[in-house]
Formats: sequence, structure tokens, C-alpha cells
Amino acid sequence: MGKQIQISSYQFTVLLIGFILGSTVIIVPGSQAGQAAWLAYILGWLGGFLLFFLYLTLYQRHPGKTLVEINQILLGKWVGNLLSIAYIWYFIHLGSLVLRNFGEYVVTVSLPETPLWFMIILSVLAVAYSVKSGLEVTSRTAELIVPFTFIFNLGVSMILIPYMEFKNLLPLLPNGITPVLNASLSVITFPFGETVVFFMIFPYVNKGKDIKRSFITGFILAGALLLVAIFRDIMVLGETGIERKIFPPHLATKRIPGLNLDPIIGVIFYVTGGTKICVCYLAAVMGIAQLTKSKDHRVFVYPMGVLIVGLSIWVYTNIAEMLRWAIEVWPLYSIPFQIIIPVMLLIISFLKGNKTRSL
Repeated sequence: MGKQIQISSYQFTVLLIGFILGSTVIIVPGSQAGQAAWLAYILGWLGGFLLFFLYLTLYQRHPGKTLVEINQILLGKWVGNLLSIAYIWYFIHLGSLVLRNFGEYVVTVSLPETPLWFMIILSVLAVAYSVKSGLEVTSRTAELIVPFTFIFNLGVSMILIPYMEFKNLLPLLPNGITPVLNASLSVITFPFGETVVFFMIFPYVNKGKDIKRSFITGFILAGALLLVAIFRDIMVLGETGIERKIFPPHLATKRIPGLNLDPIIGVIFYVTGGTKICVCYLAAVMGIAQLTKSKDHRVFVYPMGVLIVGLSIWVYTNIAEMLRWAIEVWPLYSIPFQIIIPVMLLIISFLKGNKTRSL
């Protein structure tokens, strides 16, 4: 996919919002902190802003370059390409995990008699079509879906206000500050640190100078909606509700009396996850195309789809393992990709004086 393909700043913002919401519409970030999950989330949100400025600073020193190209510039062809392969694996892995999250959600909540593999394959076929159509089509689709999803989630939170109990937020720190700090690290890596994937999208924004404003706007809007959702889930379900229940956001919406929103919720949650999978999928095939000097990313779409399906089915044995991975393992696994390597690249960029031009 050539860089003549461009998306607007608004499309970039919408794509970012959809990506950040992603799996967080079914899994509560920082839930291991109990009723203090909201505090852990705020700390993680602030940490996410620091990561954003790290990513932006690195990109501003090499505008118009994807992560694959930045790696080659700073580390040379061979080391840079090896690091890029590691990142492509990370994008594939992340997309597979999100795909499994939503596959489990559908077969657990909406279609319990449907085989998991069938939902995963069906989802990948839809996502693959979007990815094969390119970034512009994916962005236009997000323009239609994400704003409605945003409004729907906000509306559900407002409807549930009469069923919220402030006492569920207390005591503030029943087990001290340590669980909150541990949970905040989890929030940094899920979902905010995952935006490292947008290094593959930055060069395709038609107004490069607007990336900073668009990124901040997306971070604030998506972050604020998630904060509202976390307060909602804690005050409606209580501490045990968000710690022990599967898919707490869905259970919170079930508290609305006389109104069955399951079909709408299922569709909206699923398409939100589809946006995140699309971004990961697209970043992976774009990265492979750049490494192989291919002018067309589409030749890699369906082989990549087969890999994502297989990995998504194989990666967990059950839903309990999926939730444990998301909360306990993913933060540690992600730190090198989200924090350590970008910091290293920025340091090398300053030491070598590599700077393409200023935005």
C-alpha cells in the first residue's frame, strides 16, 4: 500500500477511539484493584499520555516513516528488520487475542451453541475484506461505526445512573496502594500502550501536523468514556461483580429493567472489537509488505488471516485462561514492545542525530 493512500485527521481520531475502546468494552481495565479500579485506571491513563508523547516525539524526528522504516534508519538493515519482524509478530498476536476475546464473548453471551471456531473464522473473513480494501476503507467504516458505539455506551451509562450505589466505591484503598499501582501498570499496557501499532498508520494521515491534536483528542474522548464505564460497572456491580464476573460491562447493562439490549449490545461490542482487529491486521500486512519490498499488501491478507485464526484458537484453552492472561501476563509481555524498545529507539535517534525533518 503506497503512501499516496491518505486518511483525514478526523478518520485517524475515530480509528484511534475505536482501537482504544476495543476489548475494554467487555473487559474492565484494572479490575484487579477491586473498587479502586477507577483510581488505577486514572493513573494508567496518565501513564498512557506519557507513552503517547514518547511515540509522538519519535515519529516527529522521522515524519513520514513507519515503524519498519524507523527501525531500519536507526538500527541498520539487518537488526532493524529483525526488530520489525518482532513487532509484526506482536501486531499479529494482539489481533489474535482480541479476536479470541470477542469470539468468547459471542459464544458465551449471545450464541452459546455456536462453535467458537466458526465465530472466529466468520469474523476474520469480514475483517480480511476490510483490510484487503485498504486503510481508507477501514477508516471510512470506523467513521460510521465508532461514533454510534461511543454514543450508545454513554447512553447506557446514563440510563444506569439510578442503579448506581456510591458505597460500592468505598473503602478507597482497602488493601493499600500496591494493588492499585500494579493494576495501573496493567491499564498502561492495556489499552493505551497498544497504540504503538499506530506507528504504522501515522505516515498515512494527510495532515501530519494534526497528528498530535488528533491523538490527544482520541485519547481524551476514549479515555473519558472508559472512566465513565468503570465508575458505572463498579457502582452497579460492586467489587465482587467486576473481579469475579465474566464480562462485567455486559452484566451491568443487564441491570436495566424491562429492556433487552442483548442483540444491540452484542453487535456493537463485536464491531468495536472489529475495529481494533482491523488496525492490528492492517499494520501486520503493511509491515510484511515493507520488509519484502512488495508494492501491494493485499497478497498477504489471506495467508495472514489463516495464521490469525489458528493462533486465536490455539492461544487459550478456556475463557478463564484468557482473562488471566489479559490481567496478569499481558502487561509483562507488552512492556518491551510498548515501552523499552520505543525508549531505546528515541535515545538512539538523539545520539545519532537522526532526524528526517520537523513536522
